[in-house]
Amino acid sequence: MTATPLPRPRKTRLSREEQKAARSQALLTAAWEAFCDKGYEAVTIDEVAERAGYSRMPVYSLFGDKQTLFFELWRSTVGELERRLFASIKPGAPLTRNLRQLAEAVANSGERDPAANPGERLFFVVQTIALSRPDIAGQLETLARKVVDDVAGIVRRSALTEGERLRAAPEVIAAHLVAQINGLATVQFQTRTRYASSRELTAIFKAIALKDTGE
Repeated sequence: MTATPLPRPRKTRLSREEQKAARSQALLTAAWEAFCDKGYEAVTIDEVAERAGYSRMPVYSLFGDKQTLFFELWRSTVGELERRLFASIKPGAPLTRNLRQLAEAVANSGERDPAANPGERLFFVVQTIALSRPDIAGQLETLARKVVDDVAGIVRRSALTEGERLRAAPEVIAAHLVAQINGLATVQFQTRTRYASSRELTAIFKAIALKDTGE
């Protein structure tokens, strides 16, 4: 009896947009590795392309230049960080609970030594790039506003328990929360020291968001 050969699985053909997205992700991953290994200044477009298994042309066609490539990598990583920080936030849950979850996520993110992660060091470069690139500066502003809007949405969609009152409008509270998180990250990076536990951050976040009962 002759065995009937099993049909070969048909290969899924990617659309042009899917192929473009795959190339873009491969180049961003290669860029991340290269920047972490050697630092921003030492990395070339050719090296990123070689690590990803492409010629230099896809890098230029997708990103244009190294500064734009770096910004897109930074934007992608900020989006992923935001998703991790907000993963345990529940709309409709008490605001104090959501602030505690946010504080725990912030306190537990990154390395024990804030300057030990090369990726964290590299993303301070984007501020310097923006000084000479008005287009990137504009995108940086848009992204910063989105982060504030997202945090304001958390405040707006959280519940207040009896007697609790917001200290200010959700957008104002969000701006101060983001400033606290960013400022703390900068100080910890510069001093190589972590200053706040999740418990301490929770108290700070509550003080930013809620009026004291005695006020």
